[in-house]
Amino acid sequence: MLRKAKALLLPFYCDGYDEEIFRKHLQQVVDFITACDVDVEAASLMKTADEAEAAAAKYNPYLFDFAVLLPVTWSEPRLAAIAARQFFGKPLIVWSIPWFTIEGKSWENSSFTAAEALRGSLQEMGIACEWVSCLPEGEDNPKLQKKICTLATAARAISLLRNTRIGCFGHNFNGITSAGFDLSVLRRKLGTEIYSIDGFELVVRMQALSPEDPAYRKAAAMAEQKICGCMGEKKDDIIRMTAALLSYAEEYGWQAIDLRCHTEFSQTFGLTACLPLSILGDEIICSCEADVPVVLTQVLMHYLSGGKNSTYVDIRTIEEEGMMVGACGYAPCNLCIGDKAQVGGEGGYLTNTSCFKAGRLTLARILKFPGSTLALHAVHGAALGQMEPLQEYGCPVYPMTQIVPDISVDDFVHYLGGNHYALVYEEVLDAIILFCKYTGVEMM
Repeated sequence: MLRKAKALLLPFYCDGYDEEIFRKHLQQVVDFITACDVDVEAASLMKTADEAEAAAAKYNPYLFDFAVLLPVTWSEPRLAAIAARQFFGKPLIVWSIPWFTIEGKSWENSSFTAAEALRGSLQEMGIACEWVSCLPEGEDNPKLQKKICTLATAARAISLLRNTRIGCFGHNFNGITSAGFDLSVLRRKLGTEIYSIDGFELVVRMQALSPEDPAYRKAAAMAEQKICGCMGEKKDDIIRMTAALLSYAEEYGWQAIDLRCHTEFSQTFGLTACLPLSILGDEIICSCEADVPVVLTQVLMHYLSGGKNSTYVDIRTIEEEGMMVGACGYAPCNLCIGDKAQVGGEGGYLTNTSCFKAGRLTLARILKFPGSTLALHAVHGAALGQMEPLQEYGCPVYPMTQIVPDISVDDFVHYLGGNHYALVYEEVLDAIILFCKYTGVEMM
């Protein structure tokens, strides 16, 4: 499970207003945000520049996913500019209380006008923010709740990516992935760290395992539970690879594993990574062919969906009615019909042949353009589930399904940026739009 999103509430006021009333309003806002499954810390009310400076010194922006700027009465915009300056560039909400009622009469505390002035100041400085104008007096407000939850989800994903570590085995620039993806741009833009390890090291760790090792026994139990069919003479190697990959992830604190299988493992070593990754894909985000953009997109989809499993697929064919998709032998078991990997193939070329489940989903890929510009190509759609598979000639059946996007296939193909696309069984476009807004990633 992912942790809750964390918000800092920075409230501002000035003298001359009824303190009991605006403190009550402040608490109502805190309670509403908390009810959106967000951990909220409220700073002390601020009315002077010194108090705003004290708040800026007290709160570390890296401990929060987003900030809420709340003038509960009229307040000079400069106070928020002082107190929240470390949060500029992170997701922000400017919240105003337009009016309230006492004994049937409507009143206001100049909160709305203060928020307007603050928003205008932020706009002049080029600081992006969201706008909320509401006093949540305990009533049901699903529209506002959805807005807060979506922003919190996107903000949490931005923070989590800055602390994400991805293990990548094998050279990540080859003819079937995006060549030349600049990892320094990735680190600067999103903060994600890539651990690049030669595939030979994985083989050495596999061979060093003893069947009596707890890691080996754990992997064997996972294989027994998740694989349906005969692994033959490759069973021991499949268990060893599963155990070794998991041990690397635990040792280095990875949130995802990427492995270049073809041709180093599939041909030179004599074992495809399809089944080990299908087993591990239920426990940790896994990807193949050392495609950094797609595994990064998988991790992002995992975060934006609240922790749901994410995988990738090859887009195999494009037709007017939809796209046939399926990775070349890998799919997490719990995204397959029956929650198991059905073994296909022979010798060292063993694959998962189970079909993807039906359901609504998001399909996406991070792209890079000249000038180190990052973009996110994403669409909602539906996987149709079990159907007659399209089979690559001379190869086992792959985990496949047809995906029908919500837009025309031609419109989707217009921005097609690779053969691998990440998917998650959740509709997350609203959160993707906010993610792109606050990271400078272009939305497609």
